[in-house]
This record gives sequence, C-alpha cells and structure tokens, in this order.
Amino acid sequence: MQKQTVTVKRCLHTFESRGSHLSDITPELLTRFDEPGPRYTSYPTADRFVDAFGAADYAQALDQRQSGRVGKQLPLSLYVHIPFCESLCYYCACNKIITKHKERSADYLRYLSKEVALHTRHLGPGQTVSQLHLGGGTPTFMSDDELRQLMTMLRQNFDFVPGGEYSVEVDPRTVDENRLAMLAELGFNRLSFGVQDFDPAVQKAVHRIQPAEQVFQLVEAARRLGFESVNLDLIYGLPLQTPESFDRTLSLVNSLRPDRIALYAYAHLPERFKPQRRIHAEDLPSGSDKVVMLSRSLESLTVAGYVYIGMDHFALPEDTLAVAKRQGRLHRNFQGYSTQADCDLIALGVSSIGRIGTTYSQNAKTMEEYVDLLDLGLR
Repeated sequence: MQKQTVTVKRCLHTFESRGSHLSDITPELLTRFDEPGPRYTSYPTADRFVDAFGAADYAQALDQRQSGRVGKQLPLSLYVHIPFCESLCYYCACNKIITKHKERSADYLRYLSKEVALHTRHLGPGQTVSQLHLGGGTPTFMSDDELRQLMTMLRQNFDFVPGGEYSVEVDPRTVDENRLAMLAELGFNRLSFGVQDFDPAVQKAVHRIQPAEQVFQLVEAARRLGFESVNLDLIYGLPLQTPESFDRTLSLVNSLRPDRIALYAYAHLPERFKPQRRIHAEDLPSGSDKVVMLSRSLESLTVAGYVYIGMDHFALPEDTLAVAKRQGRLHRNFQGYSTQADCDLIALGVSSIGRIGTTYSQNAKTMEEYVDLLDLGLR
C-alpha cells in the first residue's frame, strides 16, 4: 500500500469539518500531524480492492442499474484513461506508457470502442451522461482526428446533456491555441493544465520543462475560447524546491488566477515507481521545508481570494465548486470533488477505476492484459 505524508488531508479535513479557519493552521500544527499514512485522496483506498470481484460481478452491477434496482438512475459520469506520454516526468506515479509511436493511440481507440460496446450491451444505448473527464497519461497525445473519433464514438453510444461538465487534462507542451479551439469544438468546457512548478531548475530536475510564458498564453487562449473553468495542478516537495522558490511559483499562479488549483504533496517512492529513481533523494526538500511550503501556500491562496474546497483543492468564489460548497451541494466521488449528486462512474481504458451502485472496480492495469481480455469479450 502506498504511503505518503498526509498532513494536508488529515489536518485540513479535520479543521474544515469542525468549522475552524485556515488561519488557525500553523506550521507547528502541521508538523504535529505530519506522519505517514495510507493515501486517501481517493476512496476506497487501493488496498481495499480484491480480485474476488470479477467481470461477472461487474456485469451484474450494470444489469441492476439498467433494471432500476440500484440507485435513482442519475446521469452517468464517464472517465476515459489515455495512457500515452511522449516523455517521462520523473515524479509521476500514474499508469502511463512512454512512447514516440503515435500510431499506438489509433489501435487503442479500437479497444475503447470494444469496451464501450460491452457496456451498452448491458446498459442499453443512449444512457444520459452529465460528466466526462479525459485523463492520463496525456490525452492530448492523440491527434485531432483521433480525439474527434473518440468523441464521436462516445456520443454515438451515450447522450451528453447540454451544460454538463466535460473536462480534459492537458500537457501544456502538447497544445497551442488551435488545439484548444479544437477541444472546445468537441464540446469540452473545462481544462486542467499540469504545471507542478514554474521554477526552471525544478522543471529540469523532474524532466518537465515548460516556460511560464507558454502556460500564461494557453490560459489566456482558453479564456478567449470560452472555457468555463481552468485548473492548474501544482506539486510541493519536488527536487530542488525551496519555500522561497515555491513562493515565486505561487505568486505567478495568483497573477494567472486560474479558476481552480489542485495542490498535491509529492510522495517519493522509488522502490515502487521506477521513474522516481531518477530523482536524487538528497535534492528533495526536508520535511520541515515541505511543511513551510504547505503553510505558505494556504496563506498565499487564501489571501489571493481562493476558497479552500477540501483535501488538496482550491477555487475562486464564483467557481461552481465554491458555489456548491457554500450551498451545501458539494459531493465527492472517486475522481474528486463534484457539483453533482453522487452518480455512477463508468471508467474506460487501461487501469481506470469506476463505480456502479455500491461496487468499485478497476480495469486491467497493463495494456497486454487489457487488450487480451477485450479480444476475449471480457474486461
């Protein structure tokens, strides 16, 4: 089971539930709660998954949803995992395939179509969808034509409601304004940019170089194109980071003013995740420096006007997440915080995790097994 420092989750979540203020959270308090524990950004945690739940059990859960015996037939949420990346980010613990062979995504599309067909066999075609998220890997690894094919295939099998939340994760290094316009044309109304840190030395240390100017230009383009929400992912605890260097990153983020911010703690587990072996442990900030970075981040973002949503997330007061929190409508599913009632989540693609009724399930974790099972008509 993966371990990481869970200060931000354990301490902040406790204070939020008790109605306390973020100003009450001091570096001393964070240090007091700074101890290893199981990750619970997602629930249930990974150690709760067992092999006893198989394809037949999942099919039964789908059939029960279709028959109306489980749940209120709320609109579905879809997650599609695109595992391909052109280059390796050393900190990454996601399920990904590093490749320069663009043709691999075309073949992957065929298997996604097979998996969708298996779902519609049990659910029936035309199930209503109000949320879609493309994650990875790097969804923008796919060409424009492939992304069009993917969205066409999904729309042929599901009914996407107007005004839904349709988001895609974007590597700033793989897009320009024309690609963002294409994503808007396909119906995406939310973007999440993986930034992590704006400091050039830190970017070099984690093998992810993307100038701040490039990110600023893309966010400005996204606003011109009418995207409803732009999120930035940040990570503290990366090699060569210092409280002072991360202050500079936060200052740039505040001037950019994205609608949402996800602030994650880096968990260094080189014995489990091979890419992290390229990070030198001596380059990592100390535990005390990480606490200072977190404390300063909380202060910087709240002073800048961001609302603490919970766990690792912040949003501007007018963002739908902040509005839902104020109105008591905030929900959390396996993908994270949501403005909609807890609905079933259909997860498509290698290693993806979904939920139907009271069941959670994960697809095969390797491409070889995923492809083999679909060729056999299973998943």
